[in-house]
Amino acid sequence: MSTEALLEAARLIWPAPATVRISSGAGASPASPADGERTRSLALVPSAANPKLAVPAEPRAAAAKVATSATAPGSFAASARTRAMGLALGSGLGRRLLRDRLVVTLPPGATGLDDLLGELLHERVVVGLRVGPPRANRKPVLSVVTPDGRLVAYAKLGLNELTDRLVADEGNALTRLGVVDLGDVIVPRVLHAGSWRGHQLLVQSPLPVRRSRGADLDLRIEAAMVVVSRAEGVTQAQLSAFPWWARTTRAADELPEGDSRGPLLAIGAALRQRADRVLPLGGWHGDWNPGNCCVVPGSVLVWDWERYETGVPLGFDALHLRLQAAIGAGATPRAAATALLADAPVILAPFGVLSADAGLVAQLYLWGLGVRYATDDQAKAGAAIGRLGEWLVPVLTTVKES
Repeated sequence: MSTEALLEAARLIWPAPATVRISSGAGASPASPADGERTRSLALVPSAANPKLAVPAEPRAAAAKVATSATAPGSFAASARTRAMGLALGSGLGRRLLRDRLVVTLPPGATGLDDLLGELLHERVVVGLRVGPPRANRKPVLSVVTPDGRLVAYAKLGLNELTDRLVADEGNALTRLGVVDLGDVIVPRVLHAGSWRGHQLLVQSPLPVRRSRGADLDLRIEAAMVVVSRAEGVTQAQLSAFPWWARTTRAADELPEGDSRGPLLAIGAALRQRADRVLPLGGWHGDWNPGNCCVVPGSVLVWDWERYETGVPLGFDALHLRLQAAIGAGATPRAAATALLADAPVILAPFGVLSADAGLVAQLYLWGLGVRYATDDQAKAGAAIGRLGEWLVPVLTTVKES
């Protein structure tokens, strides 16, 4: 995250009359508080120049837990780095190595979001903070831990109209899914859904996440996607009757003038020629990527449900995961999208999508993703994948013209 994004989030979490500042090097430790003042000191990982994470400087156990719980397990090397950081913070070595601090000063009577979280959870808590890379949907995510290092919750806080909507949508999705039999698919529980200083706040239970292991990971994730796609019912209908089709065409029509609007409208018009096709309709997570799921013994854990929706063509999650995994492995978005269209019949077969319909479903997925990225203005936010003219538009235009 940038320093500006960190400070923006911190000022929302600890609003005026509290003050927040970044201190570096030997002067980073906060001065002794005045009478009635309270302070928060968070170490910046790896530095103030490039803060990816802010962890409580004390207590050590809390700092270590935040470091190991702030991101989902990745590769063996990434997991090893995370464990090493946790051990360093837990031993006190991290405090000497990480000299840059986010310093918060709360004068008498001032409160922060961490105070509210403690009241809601009936625990004494401290928080760590992650904001993430540049994206239109970037928002603060807080790890909420006790001083002795127990992770008790995650909290998401909206920053603007888009992120407020996403936080509220995730709360609604988790509430709906919480009463559905999902088999071995486990989702977080909603601990609190409300607001903080005019922005949406969602507090949810942590999941027992760890690095996925086993030879059947892909099959178990595929099975979990099928369960989610059928969680609130499956039916057959003409594409023109899909709620997703209505939402997406309306969103495309409402796009502001720009480089993407015309091409996306033209692709949508071409797809409309096949809107009488009967397809299976169900639900999808909406952003199922390698960082949002974890296979553990007996369960598949899935989080980040802010994009969940029903009334969509079956199989969108599998297409999304394949695309995101390919890009994460180094493929260009254009190459990944081209391969996705070619592989669609195999990817979608477990969802009951006929081979003859698979190409259309993959095109619908890519077009809908493009409309989402254009609506959110991911390109302006700095996300490379938001530059649709470099990958998505050429791929779908080639299909449209073939």
